[in-house]
Amino acid sequence: MNPNTPAKPVAASPWRRLWQRWFARLPGKASVVDPGRMAERLQQQQQRLEHLYALVDRSPAVAIEWANRPGWPMTYLSANVAQWGYTPEELLNGGVDWDDLVHPDDVTRMNAEIAANWAAGCFEYRQEYRLRRADGGYAWVDDRTSVTHRADGEVESISGILLDITAQKQAELAVREQAEVQRLFYDLPFIGMGISSPQRRQWLQVNDRLCEILGYSREQLLSRPWTEFTPQPDLDHNLQLLESMMAGQTDRYVLRKRFIRGDGRIVHAELDVRAVRLADGSLHRLFATVQDITEQLRASEALREQKALLEQAEGLAGLGSWRFDTADRSVWWSDQMFHNIGRDRALGPPPTLAEYLDCLHPQDRERIDAFMRSPEAGEAITHAEFRRHPSLGEERWFRASLERHRGPEGLWRYSGTLLDITPLKQAQLALQRTNAELERRVHERTEQLSDANRELEAFTYSVSHDLKAPLRGIDGYSQLLEEEYGPTLDAEARGFITRIRRGVGQMSALINDLLAYSRMERRTLDPQPVDVEATVRRVLEEYATDIERASATVELQVSALSLTLDREGLSVVLRNLVGNALKFSRPGEPPQVQIGARCEGGRHLLWVRDRGVGFDMKYHDRIFGIFQRLQRTEDYPGTGVGLALVAKAVQRMGGRVWADSKPGEGATFFLEFPA
Repeated sequence: MNPNTPAKPVAASPWRRLWQRWFARLPGKASVVDPGRMAERLQQQQQRLEHLYALVDRSPAVAIEWANRPGWPMTYLSANVAQWGYTPEELLNGGVDWDDLVHPDDVTRMNAEIAANWAAGCFEYRQEYRLRRADGGYAWVDDRTSVTHRADGEVESISGILLDITAQKQAELAVREQAEVQRLFYDLPFIGMGISSPQRRQWLQVNDRLCEILGYSREQLLSRPWTEFTPQPDLDHNLQLLESMMAGQTDRYVLRKRFIRGDGRIVHAELDVRAVRLADGSLHRLFATVQDITEQLRASEALREQKALLEQAEGLAGLGSWRFDTADRSVWWSDQMFHNIGRDRALGPPPTLAEYLDCLHPQDRERIDAFMRSPEAGEAITHAEFRRHPSLGEERWFRASLERHRGPEGLWRYSGTLLDITPLKQAQLALQRTNAELERRVHERTEQLSDANRELEAFTYSVSHDLKAPLRGIDGYSQLLEEEYGPTLDAEARGFITRIRRGVGQMSALINDLLAYSRMERRTLDPQPVDVEATVRRVLEEYATDIERASATVELQVSALSLTLDREGLSVVLRNLVGNALKFSRPGEPPQVQIGARCEGGRHLLWVRDRGVGFDMKYHDRIFGIFQRLQRTEDYPGTGVGLALVAKAVQRMGGRVWADSKPGEGATFFLEFPA
């Protein structure tokens, strides 16, 4: 008992009330009695009490009493509490709170019922709940409780009789489960069911699915005999089977029949009827299941049509098919199979494996023999190509397929096809010859192109290198001319010298860029792990003076990233992109440069963004060509080789480069490398 909840009004033990009434009949102190007779009566009464106690202990009902003291301790518990694994001593005198023995799911309900009975003034009532046994399991009990009051109206004690009703509860649960299973079975959504009278030939009960199959309401089906829904000759056949069942010749029959639906359409059904007989053997009821097989029959008809079409298609496509069942050693060949192999179907059954192999080209026979036995190692579909025997006519090529699968009885079944691929094979052989010729020509042209590229690279390098010598002479002499004779020359002559020296400088830069481009094309790459952030910072250190002079701001958004690339190649790319970002700034505004890198969707992405003059995207592909410029040399000096060098380096490292820009809004150059 929980002392914080209303006192549990447990039924005052009928044994206790019996004793109380017996003691009430004892004579008072003022009575004059014979002491001997009194002792005799006391002895009889003691024996009577012991007898009553023994009856209680032998009874399946457990007697229990709680006293109205703090904690509501149990003051009496009959010994037959042992049926739940306890002894009275374990539970008496407040050792265990009764609520702790009640199932957690029942405690709240039990106490709520107690409170409701007390509030209604009911002090004798019954409850059912689960009580924990000593082994941890639970027993259902019927608790008949009542409350005993003192003369002043206060509760003196609560007593009760507990009867174990676990078996009864389990039986009730089993009955409910069986009824629910029967209901669910009868209401199966995919099968119609009906119970009918054999004499009246009328349904007594039908489920929803049968109403759905026949297109009638339940009331309509129950109000008319089922013979009205059955057309001839199906009705006569059905009645013949029913007569045999009524005569005791059978207890079941199955037939396929038609019903006329409520909308007038015909539904095809499979009917399974079982007899329900009385003890004397007379037929009492018919239990029938009805399955709608209309779609099944339509599918069978469609299958027959498809089979006819398949046979027609086999003839048009030159595709034969066959089956072999190891269960009964039966072999089946399609008509086209006979035609392909060059045998006349009218001459006999399909050939044996040895006879079949005799129809193949001698050079293919051994290989196809092994192929026909290959499914023994597995169930995958295998294929093979072979030729027909020359004695059977012109050369014909076939593609055979073979599959093995296990049948329901556990034995293997083999099936396969034989497709005439003669036109395809002839075209394939011709294509192979053409491809071989093309590969030879491509190899020759590739070698020629490689030689030409090597010669062009050597020429570019040689020309660039050889041009440097006379260019150095022009630069030296023009410098001497300017230094020694400059003061004696007029302004126009000094202007000529200045233009000569500017042209020499531009020519020198162009030659250097050509040499760098040539080296990038020819140099051997050395892929190794490269710390992208460290490489970017080294490039920025090289441009530190230019950045400071232009008051440029540089923002880095480079996450920790390591790429396996050619270190020098990546440095060349970054130098050119950072140099362009600083150079192509808008007039009067300090350059703003952002350099970033991140991993995205299985790829590594780097970018260099500026806020400079930008360009029109219609020139996007042009800017990566050698010597291509979009700005005047007078405004933005350069050779037009830088971005071509970037594209070449990225291409050789297995990546790609592209740009995004708008005139006057800057440009962003992206580099992408595989992860």
